[in-house]
Amino acid sequence: MANQLEASGDYRVLRRFKAPSAYGTPSPNSKLRKLLVIDTETTGLDKKKDKIIEIGYVVVHFDAETGAVLDVVRRFSGFEDPGFPLPENITQITGITDQDVAGQKFDDEQINADIAEADLVTAHNASFDRGFLELRFEAFKLKWWACSQKEGPWKEMLTGSAKLEFLASTLSGIFYDAHRALTDAEVLLHILASTQYQGASVFKFLMDKARQKTYRVWAEGAPYDKKDVLKVENAYKWSDGTDPDSPIKAWYKDGIVDLQVELDMLATKIYGRPQTITLDELTGRDRFTERQTRRQSILIEPQ
Repeated sequence: MANQLEASGDYRVLRRFKAPSAYGTPSPNSKLRKLLVIDTETTGLDKKKDKIIEIGYVVVHFDAETGAVLDVVRRFSGFEDPGFPLPENITQITGITDQDVAGQKFDDEQINADIAEADLVTAHNASFDRGFLELRFEAFKLKWWACSQKEGPWKEMLTGSAKLEFLASTLSGIFYDAHRALTDAEVLLHILASTQYQGASVFKFLMDKARQKTYRVWAEGAPYDKKDVLKVENAYKWSDGTDPDSPIKAWYKDGIVDLQVELDMLATKIYGRPQTITLDELTGRDRFTERQTRRQSILIEPQ
């Protein structure tokens, strides 16, 4: 019946997602590395006061040269009691109840062992998951991270949305019960491993993107009348300098790859004169965090 509906051209049938046991088989020439695809469910959005209540992840081998995702090494799913009743909206969204988490604790030994072996950690909103996970498991601070939501080729593929459920239905023709950590991690892995882009897996694109250095530029002292050029034309955001993690009062922009082009734009379109600004250099070790381990002041001037 499903095949007949699809053959008519008037219907599209979604299949319930079933996690495969493997996506490929390593060869003697495979340059094997380990990928940890992870998702969390939490009591809220504020990492400073909310807690993780569920962690789910999949560890797989991948080929560091081809980007091929291979065999599944381990799956993990676990609850942890946050020490207070779950907000009603969290139970409505996730289906997780106070009874599910009561007295539960994550298997720290197993999780830390898997973190130690991972060469790359991926989440679909790394800024969110990484912030929570680093507070609970400090070893995550030492890992190289990729964000499939922000670094995936979704704009290039014209998907229309980077939401995981939308990508699952549009790209993979599947549906699933969202907002459970392991299932979300499994679905993300499936999309990365099984969807093709430019002759390779989407994961290959993500892996190459994660290897790049990116920059955050702070347009300090920008003239007020240039705010629309910064905000509207160039996607800069405003920091009022009151957040300890973002202590600079200025317009700023993340994810810059071609640094010289950006600096030339600021020098000619914004300042028109010599100006000292702040520059942060980011890699996967500190991207999607507020940590700035390589911050410097530089002088730019129009040519």
